[in-house]
Formats: sequence, structure tokens, C-alpha cells
Amino acid sequence: MYRYIGLFSILLLSRVSCLEMGVIDDFKQEKNKKSIIIASEKMIKDKYNITIDNGELINIINGIVVSICNDVILIKNIVKLIELNTIALTKIRDYVEINIVRKTEEVLYHQEIPIEKELINNKYETEELLSKVLELEEKRRTINSLVNLEQIKESEIPIISNNSMEPNIADTIFSPYTVINTTPNSTNDNIELVAYIIEKMESIINSKKNIGYKNLIINSYNRDWTIYNNRNNLSLSVNIDLNKNVIEPKKILMPKYIKNTTPYITMTINDGKKYQKFQFIIGDSSGGHWDTWVIINNDRDNLNNIISLNNKDWVITFTNFLNTELKLGSDNINISGISRTFEDNEYIITIDKRDLILYNEYYLDYLNKYDNILLKTSDDEDVCLKIIEIADNAITVLSDRNILDYTDGTLLNYKAQYTIALTYNSKIAK
Repeated sequence: MYRYIGLFSILLLSRVSCLEMGVIDDFKQEKNKKSIIIASEKMIKDKYNITIDNGELINIINGIVVSICNDVILIKNIVKLIELNTIALTKIRDYVEINIVRKTEEVLYHQEIPIEKELINNKYETEELLSKVLELEEKRRTINSLVNLEQIKESEIPIISNNSMEPNIADTIFSPYTVINTTPNSTNDNIELVAYIIEKMESIINSKKNIGYKNLIINSYNRDWTIYNNRNNLSLSVNIDLNKNVIEPKKILMPKYIKNTTPYITMTINDGKKYQKFQFIIGDSSGGHWDTWVIINNDRDNLNNIISLNNKDWVITFTNFLNTELKLGSDNINISGISRTFEDNEYIITIDKRDLILYNEYYLDYLNKYDNILLKTSDDEDVCLKIIEIADNAITVLSDRNILDYTDGTLLNYKAQYTIALTYNSKIAK
């Protein structure tokens, strides 16, 4: 929702043209209504994928503008045009959901949208503004007195000429980010900030109604595979407070060849003092290069599925139905030589095959044309290569850089990696 509601950041550029006129008069002006119409059309199209007749939308907006202007308690506490525009947009959203979309069920699982760096660091203090808009949203239906937003600094609002859309020169020069552009042609860009704020606000409100689950993704690719060659026995440290959060394993994405070796997988997590075991069975193997393995009894509340470890440093080991270590293979693939082909940017990488047992653990036969493979140089630099052809232990790759001197490097097979999906939430919420 942050893209379309962000259209209202252009309204941040609307300052009260004169104090006598008042914010309510600015709110009712046709110029401001046109901005509301533009923002509403984009919101409705992007969020609900529907288009409302322009005449009908104008009637809805006019009715909402009138109702807001007639709310004496609300108007008494409003001090900025952005507040009225935000209230108008949320009312339009509610009207569309109830009267047009007829939404019948609440969203029970809502992942909070990540905060982009540009939005965190911009001069408009996004989080400060967000907290105030959030208060406004939560209280607007049963309001006796509206939250006071006076703490939003005037210096945070771009200064725009009363007679034109020309930018304030100082803001243009010294603004470290251009999330809010002040150039005449930046209407679409200017709309991004407040849009994000409203979407963030909606996410937080939903998370207050329901348990705020978050995802924790562990990928074997992220280990230091030049040292820990074996894909099994994965060592990691989780950056989550184990005393305040409940963590549950949910799924494992394993390479296709694993299901041919075992009917179920046991995952053991050892924190150095104690360990826990979780068992997974195959859930979906219909397509793609990875199968989905789901934890047993995943469809019900089961205390046995909750991780109850105290230390953050874990070693994760997978075993098969015989309780022996699952053969997941290894990386840090040895290169015996690199040569150039007659084609531009094409190279042939020959894999060391003297140790056949080790070579088979690379699972190179799992690779196909146009797959990617990762080359790590001796300087610890990663180079992603596109596979053109595979012939036994000779891999023809496409590279936009000369890799002839990288024979001392090693390779990682992307398609042989696995992913562990966990969820966590606050113990208080639980």
C-alpha cells in the first residue's frame, strides 16, 4: 500500500497559503481534491486491482470531505493539511473495502514490510511521523479528541513557493536522499514517503490484532563454505533473543536428490549444552529444483515443535531414517584448470576428479545449462558464472571477466544448497 498511498507525499508540499484561509479551506480546495483523487485511484488499482468510475470516485471523495469538515471535534484538533488528507484516504480505503470489494475475512498472517534504508535515513524522520499517523488511525473511529501532531517539526516540511512548484534551493542541495524530490517533475517520486508510512501503519495495526509472526531463513549458502566444506553440520549464530521469543521450525527446502535416499529427515539442533530433534516429511515435490519438507504435526499446536534452547550458537545436523548422517554433499569444489574457448567470454573449467568419492559429493550432475555456479577467488571475491555446457567434469561457463588466473579458486554448487524456514514471535504475544 505504500506505493499508492505514497501519492499523498505531494500533499506535504501543500502549505497553508495564508493563515486567514485556514487548513480546512485548503482541504476543500479543488487542487487538493485532485491530489486526493490521484492518490485514491492508484491505491484502489494497486491494492484491489479494480477500477472505479471516475464520477463515482469523485462522489465518494466529496462525501468524505464533507463528513470530515462537519466533524467539529476532529477539525478542532487538526493543525496540518497532511492530517486531513491522511484521514480522508483511510476513510476512502474503508469505504472501498466495505461497499465495493466486500472483504469478508481478516488477514491473519501479515509480514511486516521491511524498512528501506532510504526511508529510514531521510530527513523527514519517517518513524516519528509514522507513530503519529498510527495514533491517528487507531483513534479515528471512537475519537473524543484527536491526537495532537504538533511535534512534527515545520523544518521537516519542504518549503515551496506559494506561486509555483519551484523547489527550495537549500533543500535541494543539502538533502542527503531524494526519496522526496522537490523538482517540478517529481510528482510520482514525491508520493512515496507517506505511502510507505500508511502501509507501515496498517501492518502494525494488523500485528496488534494478531500474533506478529516473523520469518527466519537459514541458507547453507551463507556459511563459510571454503572452511566448512560439508553442507551438513551447519554452524551458525541466531540473532534473536531466545528468552523473549518463541521459535518454531516450519519447512526445509532440500535438493531433489534427497528424497531418493530417505522417507523422512531428522533435524538436530545442538547449542553446546543440549539438543533438540525435529522430524520432517516431504510435502511438495511437484516442481522446481527443491522439494519442500514440512515438520510433522505442523497443522496443530505442538509444544514439541518449539525450539527451547538457551544459547544462540547452534550446530544443525540432518540424519536419515537409519539415523545416519544425511549425505548432503560438499562445496569448495577443486579446480584443476581453466581454459578459454573460441567464443568471446566463454571459458572451460575442469574439475579435479582424482578423488571420485569427493567428486560425487559435488552433485555436479544436478546442474543444467543456464544454471549459475559460484566461483570464489583466492582473494575471497565471489564471481557468478553462467553455465553453457557440462561434459563430465568439464563445465563451459560464460563470464564477463577474465577468469584464466583463478585456477586457485574454488566453486559452490548453488542448486545443491538447502534452506531452513523458521518462524518466531514474542512470548508475550504467544
